[in-house]
Amino acid sequence: MEVFYRLCVSVSIGVIVGFLVGGIKFSLRKKYTDKQIQKNLRVMNKISFVLKYSTLLLLVLGFIWCVYYLVLGATDRGQADYANNMSENIVAVLTVISIIFAFFEFLRHTGDK
Repeated sequence: MEVFYRLCVSVSIGVIVGFLVGGIKFSLRKKYTDKQIQKNLRVMNKISFVLKYSTLLLLVLGFIWCVYYLVLGATDRGQADYANNMSENIVAVLTVISIIFAFFEFLRHTGDK
């Protein structure tokens, strides 16, 4: 557990430093040409297509397994806690995936202006 804690601290420090360096770089950046902007939009649209369908796939699979664990918990009282914990884990992971997808779509649509 100590190794995992140190990993999380290291990643957090890396994210903070990255945000600081990114903010400095953002303030010193140059203007992009229309050709570069159009190329980036095409790449974002392709990434969005992949994210949309992979998110949908994961949500459907998560739904199937949540139903499985619901039935397992209802039919076998001895495994009700296990089934509940597994369902909560699945929902937590799917929530994070959905938030990542929504954030990417937000960034993609704010660039359309």
